[in-house]
Amino acid sequence: MSEDNFKAGAFYTDAFSLVNQYNETVDLRGLVINFQLFESIFKKFVTAEVSILDGMNLLKNFRFTGQEFIRISIKQRDVGGEPAPKEFAIDKTFRVYKVSNFQKPQESIGTYVLKLCDPRLFFCKRKRISKVMRGSYDQMLQSVLLEEAHIKGEEFDQWTTTVPENSQFIVPNWTVGRFIDFAVNNSNHSPQAEWKNGMFFFQTLNGGFRFTSIDQMFQQEFPLVFSFKPRSADLGTDSKDAQSEEGINTMIESYEKPQLFDTLKGTMGGAYASMLKVYDPVRKVEEDIVYDMAETFKRGKHLSGHPMLLLDEHERTLTTGNLIDQETDPVVNEIDIDLAPNKEFESMVLYEHDMNHSFDDADDISNNEIFSGLKVKDNAKLERRAMLETLQQHKIVVTIPLRTDLSVGNVIQLSLPGGETGGADNPDSVNDDRYLITDLNVNGSPSDAAGICYIECVKESYALPIKDARPLSKVAPPQKV
Repeated sequence: MSEDNFKAGAFYTDAFSLVNQYNETVDLRGLVINFQLFESIFKKFVTAEVSILDGMNLLKNFRFTGQEFIRISIKQRDVGGEPAPKEFAIDKTFRVYKVSNFQKPQESIGTYVLKLCDPRLFFCKRKRISKVMRGSYDQMLQSVLLEEAHIKGEEFDQWTTTVPENSQFIVPNWTVGRFIDFAVNNSNHSPQAEWKNGMFFFQTLNGGFRFTSIDQMFQQEFPLVFSFKPRSADLGTDSKDAQSEEGINTMIESYEKPQLFDTLKGTMGGAYASMLKVYDPVRKVEEDIVYDMAETFKRGKHLSGHPMLLLDEHERTLTTGNLIDQETDPVVNEIDIDLAPNKEFESMVLYEHDMNHSFDDADDISNNEIFSGLKVKDNAKLERRAMLETLQQHKIVVTIPLRTDLSVGNVIQLSLPGGETGGADNPDSVNDDRYLITDLNVNGSPSDAAGICYIECVKESYALPIKDARPLSKVAPPQKV
């Protein structure tokens, strides 16, 4: 192979071109200090930041107004230092919408940051629609994206159909962005989904737009394992692909865990239990619908399979019992008894109303509806809130060499050292080190032709019930002095 296998995060820059409203073009490769590209399953569009060292006074001479476009095209170095194929490359055209942090370190040199976004973000923020939509929510969403947001059909690289197919909704002068949020929040691809209403709409850097569910993301696993194993110690590295499992670009440079859990926020946010009170103005009745995390985890496989805290197994929760020593059980009074977290349904309560036969003149409420309005038939709204809260609980941020073949919405396996897995001789039976990528930051420098990726991942479930884990059994008890 080539010496490129020893340069972590190496990439080719095919284009870094700035175009203004007068079709004037400038190649920015010699002016860019650093660039950052962002994608997230929680964001509709990709964004970017470009730091410029400017000796040409572009802001004045190029007549900057915030209406310029920048095409960024980069490819990771693959086998033998060859550029990656198109499907594993990043090639996006962004619009400049902000110039910030302008400084003059020298009289003839200025530095500043260009903030960029996908041009369609402007349409979604300003375009308003007032119309009647019929069909499934995915059909409504696709129609709006094609007709109002100027997204092309070939840009959809993942699209999931939803149920039911006979919905009707009157869009009341909403922006396109607000309607996208509405359709995503209320869509369900299957009654047996691992998380009801678990749909996401987002754009990737190396692909197009995706409308997909979280349980489909759980099935999309990146084929390589990332680890801390030092590649420089492997004398055979020069004969291996830099992007392979033994290559330099699968080596974890560092990682941190901003948060392992926040059970107070999780409780108040409805991650474990909640209640929905639904009033039917036709029948004049109110119905209570509850969400129980334990019941949700009985459906499907989830990411690893088991909740990340004790649920029904411990209906009596110790809250203030006094611990005397390790050999004696805590002293517990009645005041210390609490419900299991998945039974505290009133920790978060939502209120909704449910109208039957909103769009017809049937004289019998039991008749089938030709087109159905927004219905509250189950705890799907509660499950979506719980899912989003769960995805904020256990986070990890990993730094690896720059790659252009990664994207959010995939599962990545991380072989982490001692504190996480305990090493090969003492593996963690609870955490299988499989994480869902939710946010990705591609950070590079054209002058260095190398960079890094910051990957934010979340753990949605554990591989083993917590009650079955016995980590302390492998730890020697403390010696008495």
